[in-house]
Amino acid sequence: MSTPQIIYLFTVGLYLFFFMLFLRYLLWRQYSNKKYWSRRRPLSAEDLMELSQKTGRKMPFFSILVPAREEADVIGRTIENLARLNYPRDLFEILVITDEKELISGKSRTTQQVVEEKIREFKERKNCPVLRHVTVPYDFDGNFEGECMGRAVPSTKGRALNYGLSFIDKGSDICGFYDAESHPERDVLLYIAYRWLQSGGRPGIWQGPVFQVRNFFYLSPITKIASLYQALSHEWYMPVLMKMLPFVGGTNLFIESKLLKKIRGFDHKALTEDLEIGVRAYLSEGAWPEYFPYISTEQTPANYRSFFRQRLRWAAGHIQVVEKLKNATGYPTRRKNKLIKTLLLKGEVEWILYQIAVLVPLLVIWLSSRDLLDPSILPKGVHLFLRSLVFIYFGFTYFLYFRYYRFMLKKNLASTILACAALLVLPVAGFLLPLPYTVALVLRAVNSQPKVWVKTPRTREIVDVSIKKA
Repeated sequence: MSTPQIIYLFTVGLYLFFFMLFLRYLLWRQYSNKKYWSRRRPLSAEDLMELSQKTGRKMPFFSILVPAREEADVIGRTIENLARLNYPRDLFEILVITDEKELISGKSRTTQQVVEEKIREFKERKNCPVLRHVTVPYDFDGNFEGECMGRAVPSTKGRALNYGLSFIDKGSDICGFYDAESHPERDVLLYIAYRWLQSGGRPGIWQGPVFQVRNFFYLSPITKIASLYQALSHEWYMPVLMKMLPFVGGTNLFIESKLLKKIRGFDHKALTEDLEIGVRAYLSEGAWPEYFPYISTEQTPANYRSFFRQRLRWAAGHIQVVEKLKNATGYPTRRKNKLIKTLLLKGEVEWILYQIAVLVPLLVIWLSSRDLLDPSILPKGVHLFLRSLVFIYFGFTYFLYFRYYRFMLKKNLASTILACAALLVLPVAGFLLPLPYTVALVLRAVNSQPKVWVKTPRTREIVDVSIKKA
């Protein structure tokens, strides 16, 4: 066996190894359907009242917090969607948290104006939940029950949420968190209340899937593909991931109010305040998040540059959480070390693995150009099989497009056809999508990682979208 033949067999082995990893999606689908999606059932307020009487616990009151800075294009429709949630109107409130810095910027149309208009509308309409609005002072220090410093403090999502937590209803049992463009399913509060009543008083955190496909037809080809695979990972993979990690995603998220107060809210300096709070709640209070099968539709960054910056922050935030955990004291050593290992495996190790996966085809092309591969070691039938695998990747991507099509803001037939054509950039996307995570590792190695929380731009929404059950 010649050296080119050995090298060829090695590259084929790598290719098949990564294809087997791809096939894990089918196993994840079976698990998530069996444990979660197939167990969805109709719920009503009457069902919960009956369960409340059996358990001796009152129906929970929800405070839904929505941080919104420079979100005038989307916040109005989000408020309307939240107001239509199927739950007794006297048992939940919507609290929109804006930022004083937006007012200082002098914009002609601000988030604050839209929210105040909605508050006036709600007062004139019947059967609306309480809608309240608070504005984070420019100098708020960002801590839970913090203070004003007399100087500007960087704005972060964690900072806004900590400020908002001081204004929730005193009788609040559960805080829900949604982004400014979130459109959750209507029965989500019924389900969370159902699980809370069944919990027996255990500290509760619930994380649901987020399908970031609503602005699909406004996306670049690369981010179109990113949005499809992100939705798939939340539907099929997240239930598996949350068995290994106390992972929370920051939106479509519910945390018991008393637990939030006990752990002193969010780390406002964390780049990924959601992952950080999930880890801290588990280590300090033993609260492990529970996956729930009710979706929220949201947006993906419209172009690759915005996508890259968002994912780079996510990756840097993951690394930041690991490093913070390594230096943390006061937690059980065995529990902490096990969690660090899992975070590294599901973070840095997998990022490197996925980047290697997309480099294999480039490696094959380069080796072939140097006559360093000899495919004759394998029969022609095997070569045909290997080439056919690419059609499986493309076919699966189009399957995802039609699977999540109903959650997208619709455009005309021409746009639909063009979107199909755009998915042909899958090989390029396969290389570019893991890139922010690889760059995050490189930047950390040279101590140049992102240290500032950066807001992700939104796509302006004109047409409404109805949330259908998955």
